[in-house]
Amino acid sequence: MKNSTGLKLAAALLGTGLLAGCTMSGPSNISVHEVLLYGSSQDRLAWVYGNLSGGQGSLSIDGKALALRPQTAGDLATPGSLNVGGANVYKGRTRSLLPPESVVQQGTANAYTISATQDIDATYLVSGGTWYQLSGALAAGSSVQASAQTVSGLVGAGQLTGSEAAVLSGVLAKQGVLVVTVLPAGALPDAALKVEPAPTETKRTGLYLQPLSVATATSTTTTTTGGNVSSIPATSSTVGFREVASGNNAQASSVSVVLANSQSALDALWNTAYARQVPVPPTPIIVSQTAVGIFLGSRPTGGYGLTVQSVRASGSALEITVNLRSPGSGTITTQSITSPWTIVSVQGLYRTVTVRDQNGQLLIP
Repeated sequence: MKNSTGLKLAAALLGTGLLAGCTMSGPSNISVHEVLLYGSSQDRLAWVYGNLSGGQGSLSIDGKALALRPQTAGDLATPGSLNVGGANVYKGRTRSLLPPESVVQQGTANAYTISATQDIDATYLVSGGTWYQLSGALAAGSSVQASAQTVSGLVGAGQLTGSEAAVLSGVLAKQGVLVVTVLPAGALPDAALKVEPAPTETKRTGLYLQPLSVATATSTTTTTTGGNVSSIPATSSTVGFREVASGNNAQASSVSVVLANSQSALDALWNTAYARQVPVPPTPIIVSQTAVGIFLGSRPTGGYGLTVQSVRASGSALEITVNLRSPGSGTITTQSITSPWTIVSVQGLYRTVTVRDQNGQLLIP
């Protein structure tokens, strides 16, 4: 009986020893850098930094045990960070649904109105893979007019390190056109992750992601991505329009009219209009809209130009009347080649367009 008891005790002690031998040693000097996304995304990311003993370790995040290994290649890998549970970062979800922290409306080509509904640290725009800063810190209820300034992604935003800002900017740039609002670290609704062993450093950055709000037919009406398609008049009628942008230095060398009823078509149209300008302003968003670019081609001097007078629609066709301008006799003009153009947008999707001047003559016979 005593021998049986002794064997059981020995087995228990042996089992305990084996389990202890299999336990991975915890990392030292743990640092956790969180990014909390709200709005269009509710992803929660966390980079983990620290020193591993023997090339491996483990930790617990919100009660979940995760293996730590040396970092592997990936879109979110940063120098010095660790691979967490087989991924470049820990991935979870934010639990709080927030209303828009700011509303950004694009007016003309490079003019924006930023209205803060809560205190914000900064506002960015990413379009076509290029990042722009629209504002710095704004107090709740304030509104400013701004132009887009090209920046190196989210460098300097929140508590992101330079390498974290670089990889996160690259990932978000692939998501299309986004307004990215940086939230004050002290106002984030989600509590910090519960990490064991306790980290020696914790950094937290909150970002609110949302589509760009774009003015449509009138200055008081806006749409955002995901809006309903407006119906197109079945009979000829005047429709509202908006001048999106205009200039006098397009790449077009001859008279042309270009219709764009998709984002990719507008991107190409935009590049024609701004090919000779550096930097190129971010392309506006069109949702259930049609944009029309009208180019006068190369002109020998300044003083030439055009403005849209009216737009009529019939079925899937548009008819636009423009007012053409040319320098009068004795007018002082710049003695350089110009290429005037304008782009307007209307609500609805159209397939064809005809442009006439103020005298009823076809711009392109």
